Amino acid sequence: MLDRQVKTRGCFAFVTTPRREVLLQLRDDKAGIAWPGHWSMPGGGAEAGETPRETILRELREETGIVAVAIEEVAVTAYEEGKTPPHMFAMVWDGTDNELVLGEGQELRLFPPDALPQPMPPHVRHYVEQLTQRLLPLNP
Repeated sequence: MLDRQVKTRGCFAFVTTPRREVLLQLRDDKAGIAWPGHWSMPGGGAEAGETPRETILRELREETGIVAVAIEEVAVTAYEEGKTPPHMFAMVWDGTDNELVLGEGQELRLFPPDALPQPMPPHVRHYVEQLTQRLLPLNP
């Protein structure tokens, strides 16, 4: 019998600040990873035995240095019809660019939602825009 890796739903963190900024990570630009050199939300896949919540807490800590206290899973509509969306978690973080600890990728930066960077995978842009409309107040 062959060992087969089971693909699980990924986890993303939609991290915002009270100043209406969204935290994004510039992924490494190397072969073998999904969407190299593109801006994305922090996140990743589960390690053996991890729940989605445990996964995103670990990924946030490893990739950004953020130790999340209050984070909640939020529903999103799938980017493509018939596909299952990732586990999406949202939190408000009252920090600045200078407090971020780059643990993975090329760069971490806070962006206003009306000035999202390029390039960004279309599915990530879909989720960021969807959650920005739902979760970020127009007047902070």
